[in-house]
Amino acid sequence: MAAGFDLPSGLYVDRSLSDDEMWSAFAYLFSTKSVNDTSYKFGFLKAILDNLYNVDDDLTLTFNQLFSKFAEIYWNLVLKHHLLQKNPGKTNRRSKLETVLYAAKERYQIEDSIPFESISPEMKIYVCHNVKQNCKQNVVGALYADLQKYFYSFDKAGEWIKINPQMYEFVCKHKVAIEKINYYEWAKFLEKVNEDRVLDHLLSKLDETTLHTRSSLAYYRDILFNEFENKCFYCGKPVFRGSVDVDHFIPWSFIKDDNLWNFVLSCPDCNSRKSDKLADEIFLDRLEERNNVLIECRKIDPMKQLNKVRRIYDWAKKNGYNEIWTPEKRLIHG
Repeated sequence: MAAGFDLPSGLYVDRSLSDDEMWSAFAYLFSTKSVNDTSYKFGFLKAILDNLYNVDDDLTLTFNQLFSKFAEIYWNLVLKHHLLQKNPGKTNRRSKLETVLYAAKERYQIEDSIPFESISPEMKIYVCHNVKQNCKQNVVGALYADLQKYFYSFDKAGEWIKINPQMYEFVCKHKVAIEKINYYEWAKFLEKVNEDRVLDHLLSKLDETTLHTRSSLAYYRDILFNEFENKCFYCGKPVFRGSVDVDHFIPWSFIKDDNLWNFVLSCPDCNSRKSDKLADEIFLDRLEERNNVLIECRKIDPMKQLNKVRRIYDWAKKNGYNEIWTPEKRLIHG
């Protein structure tokens, strides 16, 4: 397969693909035949996986969506954990990505230990823009070619990728497995280019790249409180602002994103007991009814995500989320 890093655009293979062919594409990506001077392809695949449920109706993602996640991933790996993403060689040469991140750190006089989610909005915009401008030229086409041109079409000038519907369904069904293989191969690459002293808890550091902060959910809690009865979504128990949780209906550990259509108000007991399990399917109907109300009051864009809730629920089950939870006592809502 010829290198695709310098392609200005590309179209995905538009024919029927078997599961074997799609698995084979990922097998090639993770094999020694795929040349990796940096870890970018692993990071860009992770950015796509984390944005799977943010696609529009045409399965399109913008470079801004993808490289915002890409920048967040690498900010924590490079600046917080000091993990090299390229063999520096005798000249101690940094990758473009590392150069951009260290330049941003110096520009804003930021300490190494500050995680990405703690920097200011202005800094995030600056970092994401510069990461996009410096990294989009190579990684988008390189991943496209290594996945046999099956996964997505792309256009660097238009700054978008459009996922092949067959591959979208396949990746959603096997998201957890693909993510784990990607982590494993990424870790193997990092072991080759880093000194032993920074490799402790390597997989945990990779997993931390999508660190979740509960404080960011206060905005969603206020919306739900203002629009609905102040009762636990699951058991019906009354809740109050000072003693209520915002729960990811489809577990965050699977979806790895914060979206209003996936949030419900929950009493602390239900939230704790549900943990990262799927709620019983009976609650899907209630969630869809609730989301219809949010559409009517223009809190949710009707063109995005809503019709996918049930499909994402089913994909989660196919990815191993097969322990179904229901509250011990469920009150009947009037």
